[in-house]
Amino acid sequence: MHAQRWRAMGTEYELLLPEGDAQDAESLAGLLREETLRLERQLSLYLPDSEVCYLNAHAHQQPVRVEPELFELLQTCKSLYELTQGVFDPTTTPLLRLWGFVDKQFRVPSPDAIERALERVGMELVLLESEGRWVYYALSGVELSLGAIGKGWAVAQCVRVLREWGVRSALVSAGGSTLYALGAPPDADGWRARLPNGEEMWLCNAALAVSGDAEQYFEADGVRYGHIIDPRTGYPAPTRPPVAVVADDPTLCDALSTALYIEPSLASIARTRCKSVSVSTAIEGCSK
Repeated sequence: MHAQRWRAMGTEYELLLPEGDAQDAESLAGLLREETLRLERQLSLYLPDSEVCYLNAHAHQQPVRVEPELFELLQTCKSLYELTQGVFDPTTTPLLRLWGFVDKQFRVPSPDAIERALERVGMELVLLESEGRWVYYALSGVELSLGAIGKGWAVAQCVRVLREWGVRSALVSAGGSTLYALGAPPDADGWRARLPNGEEMWLCNAALAVSGDAEQYFEADGVRYGHIIDPRTGYPAPTRPPVAVVADDPTLCDALSTALYIEPSLASIARTRCKSVSVSTAIEGCSK
């Protein structure tokens, strides 16, 4: 098994390929690395010259035209916002800043500050005009942050690149929490993955994403606050076991796992779009 790893978008990516030409494996990993770095330059909230940062700085003043791929992602965000009844919401950035999850200066804000931030939260404040691919923010202070969908989108683009190069079997993982199993290794039914509840499953042409707050959180006065913010209340979602979603599309998996972590009752909606939903306590990675 060939394993190639690189860092992009604030996490570690991994490409697993069945035994074969090591040089080809390195070349493919190089292509995927360039693709994820390209997406980082487009989507990052932490690169001042990224397209998302440009939108956040200017789209409340006048409409901003974006390239087709980014517009497609924003349309997907809009659709998922509606599907989850506003629970998946990439405009929670003002709240993330308020709680200190952007600058890592953690604090518990006042209820009044949360209420003021909530006025700038809601995907309905991001207006999309399809014909010209224009994006406009209805209020000053609206900010997009695509952390809850970006890894899934990046994995999907990596899989697109692999298919364009004729790869039939590979596993692409972002941070160990979002992955896609392309085809199956030789003499196997798929790529073996372990769900949060410890159950093992074989994935073939399927994606898996897991959301939880085990790594990003802080404590204040004995209370634990995770980084996944409920856009309906402005407060971090209650700590609970992580959520795993399996579907055909890693972008869909990534977004829905976050929404289900915030609101588990959305599982019935998710099952209409996904192969399976699992809720449990840990994920232990994926391997052949």
